[in-house]
Amino acid sequence: MSLRHSHSAKSPPHTPQHQLRSSNTSFASTSSASSAFRAEEDAIIFELGTRWLRAGFEGESTPLCMVGFGPEDSRRVGDYRGWLKGSAGPDGSPSLPAQAESWTGAYELWGMMDLRDIDLGLVEDKIERAFRETYNKYLLTDAGTSRLVLVVPSLLPHPLLSSILSTLFSRWRFPSISLLNSAAMATIAAGLRSALVVDLGWAETTVSGIYEYREVAIKRSTRAMKPLLHEVGRMLTRVASGSGGETHASDEISVEFEFCEELASRFVWCKPLGHQSHEASEEPYEQPMASIMQKTVSIPSPSNPGSSYVELPYIRLAEPVERALFADGVADCDLDDEEKPIPLLVYNALCSLPPDARGICMSRIVFIGGGAKIPGIRRRILDEVARLVEKYGWSPVRGKVIEQQRQKLHALKLSPRPISTETTEENATELPSPAPEQTDEENEDEAEIDPIEQKLLRNKDKDSKPPVQGVLREVESLGPWAGASLLTSLKIRGLVEIEREKYLQHGLAGASRDLETHGHIPDRRSGLRAGGDRSSWTLAGWG
Repeated sequence: MSLRHSHSAKSPPHTPQHQLRSSNTSFASTSSASSAFRAEEDAIIFELGTRWLRAGFEGESTPLCMVGFGPEDSRRVGDYRGWLKGSAGPDGSPSLPAQAESWTGAYELWGMMDLRDIDLGLVEDKIERAFRETYNKYLLTDAGTSRLVLVVPSLLPHPLLSSILSTLFSRWRFPSISLLNSAAMATIAAGLRSALVVDLGWAETTVSGIYEYREVAIKRSTRAMKPLLHEVGRMLTRVASGSGGETHASDEISVEFEFCEELASRFVWCKPLGHQSHEASEEPYEQPMASIMQKTVSIPSPSNPGSSYVELPYIRLAEPVERALFADGVADCDLDDEEKPIPLLVYNALCSLPPDARGICMSRIVFIGGGAKIPGIRRRILDEVARLVEKYGWSPVRGKVIEQQRQKLHALKLSPRPISTETTEENATELPSPAPEQTDEENEDEAEIDPIEQKLLRNKDKDSKPPVQGVLREVESLGPWAGASLLTSLKIRGLVEIEREKYLQHGLAGASRDLETHGHIPDRRSGLRAGGDRSSWTLAGWG
């Protein structure tokens, strides 16, 4: 064999070379090389959600991977149930009708904030498997050698948070774990300091008011993507049965989850507000909408997706969004506090904010989550909120008497104020009083005015632009993971920094109440913490 032929031969397979993630190019140090490398390693950021786990290194704009918790992601070696004859799988074999909760329960880490029916041991096993797969398949680094940053929502229950931290600290030797709020990270990723973050998530929708990077108000509703998929599944079940009525039970679904999720991500859309009120809409706006409503789309047959197609009216694909997210056809008096439609949830969150924070946040509305990708839903929510503000103002009080008082006050503002003749005569007879003589002190103050200082003040007013506030406006964001990556790359530590040894000793019970965030000023003349508080840690917004 010639030398040229040996050089051109194919090289054997090898492990992909991972770039050295270190900002320090010089290894000349008094300490060892391994300690210097570990000190400069980038932190690893994990965004943990109900259905997905996103992971990557700090300083990156997007995560390296996204790992799910579905049944296909939880297979063991030798598990061939997906290829067995007669089993429900992606080949289009018929499946038995299932209840809606069990239909989606296999694809989520936790389904709701009520953890009474959730096996936390199974949740810990799923988290461990997802982290091992992320490190061994995508990150290609040793787990436990670098700092870990977790991006989680602030409404995470304490038992679930304790299970996550216990799993990570007991399975790996992470030196510390930082917790970051997902709503605040989405605000940072949008380049803002204050915002109203609307998270259209899987199990629930949360609206968080962020003012100067602090979460000052939060509202939640169960109208999210999970009930939307339930509505889409019921609609496809009726289509598969060949009748428009409900042949199955109202809570039974007989189509594949993957097929339903794919169809929802491709075809489901949201009606505009102008379509709801034809009288107020203009004629040029109605004509294109009417042509769209009359169209039909071809989708794979829910009963046999691989062989045939069915025709559906395009308007029918918007009905699940109306029922699941906007509570169409349900009276307000029949809705629970946790079942409010999304526009009313956003309006209530704005009403709960102080006036100065409300004016800033309403002009910086950030939409995140999987539901924010539905075509037309952002514009619809903003239009609905604008209509509520125009109708009720910023008062949460409702009723006939309140409406009558509001109309009376409005009439008083419009009526001209009468001017009495007596006051005009008295003002005419009064003589102008002579101007008082200026004292020596006032003359000295006028003489001490610095023209340079006055010029600087005038130029300062010219250069500074007033912030946009008081109008409803949407702002795009790169997402919570990108915000956490930016914050961590700047070496900014979060309020919640949990060390391994302290957590393994006391768990969540070892967290102390953060005094600064709750407005409590300690009565210490030195201004320092007590000796026992120097090593304490806090849960901040998760407490």
